[in-house]
Amino acid sequence: MGNHTKCRICRSPLPPPFLDLGATPLANSFLASPVEFKDEPTFPLAVTACRDCGLVQLTYVVPAEQLYRKYVYVSSTSDAVGQYADRLATRLTKRYGWGPSDLVVEVASNDGTVLKAFQRRGLRVLGIEPARNIAELAERDGVPTVPEFFCESTATQQHEQVGEVVAILGRHVFAHIDDLHDFLRGASALLRKDGVLLIEVPYLGELLSNLEFDTVYHEHLSYVSLRPVARLCAEYGMSLVEVEPVDLHGGSILMHIRRAGGPYRQSETVQMMLQQEETVGIHRSDNLERFADHVRTWREQFVDFIGDLERSGAYLIGYGAAAKANTLLNYCPEVARCLSLILDKSPHKQGLLTPGTHIPVRPASEWEASGASHLLILAWNFREEIMRQMQPFAKRGGRFVVPIPNPEVI
Repeated sequence: MGNHTKCRICRSPLPPPFLDLGATPLANSFLASPVEFKDEPTFPLAVTACRDCGLVQLTYVVPAEQLYRKYVYVSSTSDAVGQYADRLATRLTKRYGWGPSDLVVEVASNDGTVLKAFQRRGLRVLGIEPARNIAELAERDGVPTVPEFFCESTATQQHEQVGEVVAILGRHVFAHIDDLHDFLRGASALLRKDGVLLIEVPYLGELLSNLEFDTVYHEHLSYVSLRPVARLCAEYGMSLVEVEPVDLHGGSILMHIRRAGGPYRQSETVQMMLQQEETVGIHRSDNLERFADHVRTWREQFVDFIGDLERSGAYLIGYGAAAKANTLLNYCPEVARCLSLILDKSPHKQGLLTPGTHIPVRPASEWEASGASHLLILAWNFREEIMRQMQPFAKRGGRFVVPIPNPEVI
C-alpha cells in the first residue's frame, strides 16, 4: 500500500497533512518479549483532508492483511459494549420490524458480542470477521462467522449462499476500509431492496471539538463526517436517511443508509447536521490547522501535568492498553516512561508489551501489588466503567487521571 495521495471517495489529489504524529508502530501490534524490540516496524502517521469532498484521512496505508488477520481486541472484554449491543438490537428490531426469518449480517463482527444480542431476539445472524483467531472464538460461541474481509467478492459469495439480507451492520469498521467503493458495491449486492446499511463510526465533529487525536492510528484510515459519506452513497444509488448519536468511543454516530428512490426521506437530523458541518466549517483547512495547534499545546501541558504529579510524590500506572492509548503514549514518550505497567481486562493483551513504548500489560487485579497512587485512564472513552471496576483502588485512596480533552485528577 504505502503513501496515499488520492482521496478514497472522490479520488482528488490530497494536500499535505495538517497533523503529523511522526513514525509510529502499529497500535495493536503488541510485543511478546524484548527480543522483538530491534525489529519493530514503524510507519508514518499523518492526517490530511480532501479539499473537494472533505474526507479526513491518513496519508499512509498499511495493508489490511498485516493489520487484521490476527487481532488482539475482543469486544466482550467491555461491559459497556455488551450493554450497548442489547439496547441497539432492541431498538433496531422494533424500528424495522425484523422477525425470525430475517438475516442480519455484521461486518467486522469480532467475537460476536453484538450479533448475540440479535440472536437473543430471535433473528438469524452472520458475522464476517477477517481476524481468524477472533472469528474462531465467535464460531465456538455459536455465532456463524465467515473469516474474511467484507468486499464485493465476499458479499457476492454470501448472497449465493444465504440470499439477500435485511441489514448490514458495520460498527467501527467503515473508517478502517481503504476501498470504500468496493465496500458500497458489496453492500448493494447483499442487501434486500428494502434493506438498511447501518454504519457506526466515531464522528469527526466530536474528534475536533474534544481533541480526540488519539483516535488517529493506522487502522483508522478515515475520520468520518456526513458530507463525504452522503456523496459516496449517491454514487451507488443509496441515500443517507438517518443519523443517531452514540455515546460510546468518545462520541460516535450511527448512520442509516437506504436505497435511493424508495419511500425513504432524509431526516431533519441529517439535514441539520449537514448544514452544521458547513456552518462550522469542520472540513476547512484553517479549522483543521487550529486543531493540530491545540494538539501540540495539549501535549506540552500533559507532559508538564504528569511531571508535576511525579514531583509531588505520585506513583502512576495506566489502565486500558487500547489502540488509542498507544497513539497517546508514543506521542508523549515522557509520560510513557512514568508508567511501570498498564492494567487491562483482555487476556489477549496481558503478558505482552505495548508497541513502541514497551510497557508491560498486566491483569487489572495487579493494581494492589503495584503500590500505585494514581491510575492514568488511557481508555478514557470507558472512564465511567473503569472507575466503577476500580472502586477498591479509589477506596484505598487512589486517584484517577483522565488525559483528554484536558488533563485532570479525579
